[in-house]
Amino acid sequence: MMTATDSDKAGLLEAIAASRQDGTYEDGVLDRIHAGIERLRPHTAIPAPALEQHRVSGPWRTLFAQFQVRHTAGKPIEHDSDLSIQTFKAFPKQPLRVRVLDQEIHHEGCHYNNVVRVMAPDGRTEGHVIVWGRYRVEAAQPQRYFVEFYQAELRALAGEDAGTLRLAFGLAEDAPLVRPLKPPRLHSDIVYCDEELRINVGSLGGVYVLRRVDRPPVSVSVS
Repeated sequence: MMTATDSDKAGLLEAIAASRQDGTYEDGVLDRIHAGIERLRPHTAIPAPALEQHRVSGPWRTLFAQFQVRHTAGKPIEHDSDLSIQTFKAFPKQPLRVRVLDQEIHHEGCHYNNVVRVMAPDGRTEGHVIVWGRYRVEAAQPQRYFVEFYQAELRALAGEDAGTLRLAFGLAEDAPLVRPLKPPRLHSDIVYCDEELRINVGSLGGVYVLRRVDRPPVSVSVS
């Protein structure tokens, strides 16, 4: 039997699926999405993620992203960007297309990694941009993950050549594909989480709805 929370979750996913053909949203649909998020927040199955970190671990796929302020909610998941933006300026400015936004969290090692599948400027070569982060928690703020990103990586897909990826992004043959970075420290509040769905509100005003995906992690080894 479907519970009220199940119904609210289904309504939120239905609203997220009601994008325009280009992946953007009409204002009325955005209002439905935000209303659905607010309805779910009090009913999270994991009210204190800091105390149950193993339940938050796993690869997650972004279904909806409002980057920072509300007007950026019109940007679809798949969109044009550049390598510099995606890596906090660790790599040079080269155009790319964001295809998939994943996040890999693992309590062993406190990993909090953004894993973005991207298309290079040639329109053929794909790879991953991985922004590696570590999180910490405080019992006094049990929904909050404090995150510090420390390196960015441009990685070829499994079985493909790193040299081809460098060439596609206009990088030198010996250009390092893993680079340190020092962006500002951030935090993300996990305001709703169950075994399937997670909703985060970031320190810069972003709102994200993610679904757990059943695949091996790209960035971390899980024992």
